[in-house]
Amino acid sequence: MKQHTNNPQDSESSSQLMDIRLAELNKQDWNRSKSASLVTKEDIILSDGHWDVILYLRNYYLEFGLPRFARTMARALNKQFAAEGGSKYLYVLFAGGPVTQGSRLANLRIPSYATDLSFGTNY
Repeated sequence: MKQHTNNPQDSESSSQLMDIRLAELNKQDWNRSKSASLVTKEDIILSDGHWDVILYLRNYYLEFGLPRFARTMARALNKQFAAEGGSKYLYVLFAGGPVTQGSRLANLRIPSYATDLSFGTNY
């Protein structure tokens, strides 16, 4: 586990990483209409709840980058949307998996191990 330090170089490198991720997201020229066009293949109608998750995923990526494992993102989503019902709520919105389908609609790369074929599940 990485220890948190007050080393200015750590915050500088973190800031640089955030700048790189921001440039990557800006390069995508993403907007809601792009997600709306992607959703036509997903057989869902985007509601405010969907947009909350999509925007959260994009902000999470900007702040922390692509998580090493899908489970990390799933836990963050569950915590963020706990008041709405956590993972049950998220799976109602994104039957294809809140991490997998949500990331796809947010125009983000999908974290590793987002699909477990042995159990037939998606995070």
